[in-house]
Amino acid sequence: MTAAPAPDQLLQQVLHAVQQIRPEHTTPQPGDTFTALGLDSLDRLALAVALEQATGLAICDQVLSDATGPADLTRRLLPPGRTSPMTRQRTPGPPSSHAGWLDEGAVAGDGTRLWHQAQITAGAVAGDDCTLGKGCFIGGGSTVGNRVKIGSYASLFGASIGDEAMICPGALLLEDPAPRATTPEGRRKGPGDWTRRPVTIGTGATIGAAAVIAPGVTVGAYALVGLGAVVLRDVPAHGLVIGNPARQVGWVCRCAATLNARLACPACSRTYQREADQLTEHPGPPIE
Repeated sequence: MTAAPAPDQLLQQVLHAVQQIRPEHTTPQPGDTFTALGLDSLDRLALAVALEQATGLAICDQVLSDATGPADLTRRLLPPGRTSPMTRQRTPGPPSSHAGWLDEGAVAGDGTRLWHQAQITAGAVAGDDCTLGKGCFIGGGSTVGNRVKIGSYASLFGASIGDEAMICPGALLLEDPAPRATTPEGRRKGPGDWTRRPVTIGTGATIGAAAVIAPGVTVGAYALVGLGAVVLRDVPAHGLVIGNPARQVGWVCRCAATLNARLACPACSRTYQREADQLTEHPGPPIE
């Protein structure tokens, strides 16, 4: 690997790269945090690429995610002996609870486990006893309930997730109804330049692997979205939807088995009753 520049030189290169990525901050300071400078996860990747090209250094994911600001990133890029020893900043909680990344201002509840490279960004909240798979992303503004499972490489952008829901690997929950990189005037879009329309996922619902949920869509409690579905409109509670665009093809039980024509579950014997387009669990004994 290329030898690291002198500390002062490397710091100036970091500050210059930050200024190029966020030109509205004309004079970023060494002690600024990346959060205060407005750098999101994609900005950090752009910063890593710029620094690798400028310095010849290889910037690993761990260094990029753990660094809190320009000065801290500089320190982490220098070899031991050139500055204070580099140490990994552990996220709060017992070592077994969090192996992923909690950004400053993010919250993970008691017993929640983050697998390698899972990330909860500033302003996002995950409840208690959740499992976040490898490489999943919980974007700012997202709220995740208790006992939720989020599969590897799923991405949530501002979504609201009910208790005991399951988001399978590779699913995308989007929130920008009119995505553009810049304003009509050519200025890079910031947080105030677009309208949030977050997805809402009900209690106990399942979003299948690689499914895409469009901005503003609500998926009802215990509904099931099939793998690879593209959901453009609301899904009722217990609804089963598949396809692109997704269409409802049936109803599912609380246990996720498909109900028969009598709205009875062949797996656990629960029964349901339907009024208009709403399904509710039958309070009495199984219907004969």
